[in-house]
This record gives sequence, C-alpha cells and structure tokens, in this order.
Amino acid sequence: MKVDVEEGILAISGDKHALYNDEGAKVIRRELKQSSFKRQFVLGELLDGDNIKASFKDGLLKVDIPKVEPAQPKKLSVKIG
Repeated sequence: MKVDVEEGILAISGDKHALYNDEGAKVIRRELKQSSFKRQFVLGELLDGDNIKASFKDGLLKVDIPKVEPAQPKKLSVKIG
C-alpha cells in the first residue's frame, strides 16, 4: 500500500495477491490472482496536505487529513486627517 501527496493530489495505490489451493480427489490446482489499483483525490484549499497521516490495520486503510483554518480578512483602521 502506498499513499502519496503531490501538488494537491492525494494518490492511494496498492497490489492485491491471493493464492487459491484446491486439492481434490486426484487433481491439485493452484491459482495465483493478482490485481493492482490506484485512486486519486484532489485536495481542496481547506485541507492540509502537508500533515496527512495514514494507518493500515486489519485490512483497513485510514487516512486522516486535517483542515486548515481559513484566513480571516484583515481589518484596517484608516485615520482621517
């Protein structure tokens, strides 16, 4: 499993392998299934792509993406002379 962030795009990719054994009466059959995947998500302006954390446990990938507080508009007092 691989998780990358580049230029505001979160990419998750990985490979899946499975071995199947069937030992019947007089025939032994083994199959190897392999597949790969890649998903990409565009991160918005309010998500912090620099502080993403990911964990993989019991076959479940968890990706935590913190939010960025939006910049508050500045208030200037203009002195009238």
